[in-house]
Amino acid sequence: MTVRQTWRRRLLLCALLTAALPAAAQSSYPDKPITLVVPFGPGGTSDIMARILERSMSTALGQSLVVDNRAGAGGAIGMSQLMRARPDGYTVGLSVIGPEVLQPAIRKTGYSHQDFDHVCGTYAVPLMMMVPQDSPFKSLADVVNFARQRPGELVYGSSGRGTLLHLAMEMLLDRASTSGLHVPFKSSGDMVTALLGKQVMLFNETPTIARRYELRPLAVFADKRLAAYPGVPTVAEAGWPVQATIWGGLIAPKGLPAPVLARLEKACRTALDSPAYKAEAERLETPPAYLDAKAFAAFAASQFQSYGQLIRRLGLADKD
Repeated sequence: MTVRQTWRRRLLLCALLTAALPAAAQSSYPDKPITLVVPFGPGGTSDIMARILERSMSTALGQSLVVDNRAGAGGAIGMSQLMRARPDGYTVGLSVIGPEVLQPAIRKTGYSHQDFDHVCGTYAVPLMMMVPQDSPFKSLADVVNFARQRPGELVYGSSGRGTLLHLAMEMLLDRASTSGLHVPFKSSGDMVTALLGKQVMLFNETPTIARRYELRPLAVFADKRLAAYPGVPTVAEAGWPVQATIWGGLIAPKGLPAPVLARLEKACRTALDSPAYKAEAERLETPPAYLDAKAFAAFAASQFQSYGQLIRRLGLADKD
């Protein structure tokens, strides 16, 4: 064999080995910890749900998921970081209605729901309006009457402009033909601190937050009362048929290899079916709401369309 033939064989062998590396890596996935980007700060529903998912999915995958909180801009900062990550399965993120479908409908974020691979839907829970225990507001009617009598003086918080927490209040005030003063925060934890410090009068969040911080719920943004809160009326019962549900799930940068996506999707289903996840989720009154990858992607697309129309009608979209 000539020297030239020897080198050709070596080059061909190297090429074959290089081509086989991605497939080998996918078959051994995951072989190191995975970063789970959460687009909000610690203490809120998104962070809490990410951490119970992280614990159960770590068991299902045999590798740790490490939560990385990236708060700011209503969740858009964390989503932008996730979009730019390598699509290798070692950086995934918690999708939430606000940063994934509401923010891109309000302003130019540099991403849309189409820039991510959807792995699985994990939870869906309606918002509640809540106040401190010593609040003078005893009902939703008290809140609306105050806002009507003193337009612009009802100070309410949210975890950022364009989040569902903000949008739900704007929908209610629009229906009641009045207005309030919106104060955005980087996270639900910061918002709770402001509420207890009397910097805001109320906010909308999930039952998880009401229970955790011992806040008093006034109404639920759902079509029926929650079984765990039979004494809390719906917003519709007070005369304003407004519904708002926070949903979340697992996503990744666009372009995940099919075997990696399938592995994550299976681990997600296993996690949600586990007794440990169910026990924690139900204790937090946020039971599992599983959607597979295809169904979750279709759901996100439909939510972007329907909420985009609402945002434009309410005049909340930024002007170009």
